[in-house]
Amino acid sequence: MVKIYLVLAVAALSGAIGETFFAYGMRRFGEMDLSKPSRWLDLILVVPRNPYVLAGVVFAGIFFYLYLSALSWADLSFAMPMTALSFLFAALMAKLVLGEQISWARWTGTLIVVVGILIVALDGKPRTVGPGAGL
Repeated sequence: MVKIYLVLAVAALSGAIGETFFAYGMRRFGEMDLSKPSRWLDLILVVPRNPYVLAGVVFAGIFFYLYLSALSWADLSFAMPMTALSFLFAALMAKLVLGEQISWARWTGTLIVVVGILIVALDGKPRTVGPGAGL
């Protein structure tokens, strides 16, 4: 059971790191104007051209792989809320890495999410049904 918590925590951290890279990379890319079709191609090409966005894709891939692994061990109704730890990690990285000013309302919302995660974690039963049940 410890492996589920560890894998989901690392997945959430990977997701938040990926989002931080995306934010930093897209700030360097510049503001996206969807009304200009010429910018659409730029948005597609930002992934291979911008190392920060590309790093974000790698971390998003790590998140996805770990999340799929966790889903093989735990119920969706357990695993998905646990990945919401990424909200806490992302808020911390936004403050510490990106230098964002985070309002008390955003910190409060993040704290509410963390309380919800703790409630789910206290259930202590990551798997309630057998593999493939209900399909």
